[in-house]
Amino acid sequence: MDASSKDIVIDKKLFDQTFPLLDKFRELAPGTFKHSQNVASMCETIAIDLKLNVDLLKVASIYHDIGKMNNPQYFAENQTGSINPHDDLDPSLSYQIITRHVGDSIIHLLQVKDLPFEVIDIISQHHGDTVLQAFYNKDKKSPEDKYRYRCSKPISSEALILMLCDSVEATTRALFNGGEGEDDFILKAVNGTISRLMDDEQLDNMKIGVLNTTKKILIKELESIYHKRVNYEDKTIGELRETEIK
Repeated sequence: MDASSKDIVIDKKLFDQTFPLLDKFRELAPGTFKHSQNVASMCETIAIDLKLNVDLLKVASIYHDIGKMNNPQYFAENQTGSINPHDDLDPSLSYQIITRHVGDSIIHLLQVKDLPFEVIDIISQHHGDTVLQAFYNKDKKSPEDKYRYRCSKPISSEALILMLCDSVEATTRALFNGGEGEDDFILKAVNGTISRLMDDEQLDNMKIGVLNTTKKILIKELESIYHKRVNYEDKTIGELRETEIK
């Protein structure tokens, strides 16, 4: 977005935990709601450091996954125990259910009075046209493009930052919950995510300074969440297998 995005005004009621749409989100998809709060905290810190419109990026990150409340049980962060409904579904159907959350999020937000279009624009790009790797791997016979999101790659700094924070938060949580709470798992998640998205040409519009600042803050924020000491030196890591449906 251009410099005019700094002048976009966000209604403060959208940050209020009692705002009806946000309250419904928390009730129906508590895991996704918590994920979105974590992402918003990271995005807010990055926006402040880069002197972006803090409220614009924060509101986009809070509501970026609100469409998941339509089918919360199909998303890993809302599942409890060992039950995963995708285990018994054809991967192409799983793909349809997961990817529709972007459109569902937009539908919910179009009903919010006076919401700037820029918020919807950011949210519409936060997955780019990435591949849902888990379902592509499960299919084993269809071309990779069949399992890509049908969305535009992120263009603005805000959309790029949201993509990174969203993916890194989910990957870090998946590694931690999977028992990889040691051995620099935070650095593995951050570097692995950046490498994967760069290889897939999702970050082509991201300025190097914005990327470096985002990476630095992500590591610091995640360290505070997981209370782990990490090695801040860059490491060469292998391909990070996608471990959680996002």
